[in-house]
Amino acid sequence: MLKISDMANLANTTRRTLIFYDEEGIFKPDKRTEAGYRYYNYDQLYDLMFILGLRSLDIPLEEIKKIETQSANVPEFQLIDAEAKIDKKINELAKIKKVLSKKIEDQSTTDESALYQPEIKQRPEIGFWCSRQSISCTKEEVAQLFSEFYKQLGSLAVMDITKSGFLTKLSVENPDGYADASFRIIKQTIDDQQDVLIPIIKKSGGDYVTVLVENNLAGISKGLSRLKAFCHNHHLKTNNHLWQINTGDTLIETGSSKYGWLEFAVLNETH
Repeated sequence: MLKISDMANLANTTRRTLIFYDEEGIFKPDKRTEAGYRYYNYDQLYDLMFILGLRSLDIPLEEIKKIETQSANVPEFQLIDAEAKIDKKINELAKIKKVLSKKIEDQSTTDESALYQPEIKQRPEIGFWCSRQSISCTKEEVAQLFSEFYKQLGSLAVMDITKSGFLTKLSVENPDGYADASFRIIKQTIDDQQDVLIPIIKKSGGDYVTVLVENNLAGISKGLSRLKAFCHNHHLKTNNHLWQINTGDTLIETGSSKYGWLEFAVLNETH
């Protein structure tokens, strides 16, 4: 038989955890002496590993206890419920892994030499979830919109800021009006989240005048001025919607990444 410390070492857990599980009636030793010493059978290791696995997936102790303490004929609905929670956690972890992998990739891909260099790029059609339109442009307003928007999308959505940003009502001819322009927070729609009840707006495919900028007021103002001059030099007309798309970097302030794209859809074919 195994002492409590030996069982803890085998299961890669702690003596304190085993004492707690015993006191809570979740996992009891095979034998307990009059002096209070706990002893375990080797066969119990597999049950303990199962319990620890469920805990690592954040299955509540009460749910584990129901499964562990009842007879072999555990109600099927309890097993199905536990399985559903495990599946949900696995999906969440897969999404987190995808997000972290993308962050690692994107941290080394921003070429600062490309900053403030306007160009014309072909963009595909993309659907975006969008927030309500802002009333003011204060930090408080941005924070309030950001909170409302991502509460509806879920806690994992905020971790993946790629293809997210803002849609601002602004003409390319009026870069000085940016600070007071109304906006919406946007995030690209995801196919497996069809149940999200948030308005969707389409970003049409086609030519866009774009510029990569630092996502602060000075950087955005500089980028907008460069876009205005670029459109004049190339005789371009654009619509009055500024798409501000985050790069894959970590959020800094006001819901933006360190760098971002400013884009206006081109309305004519002359360039």
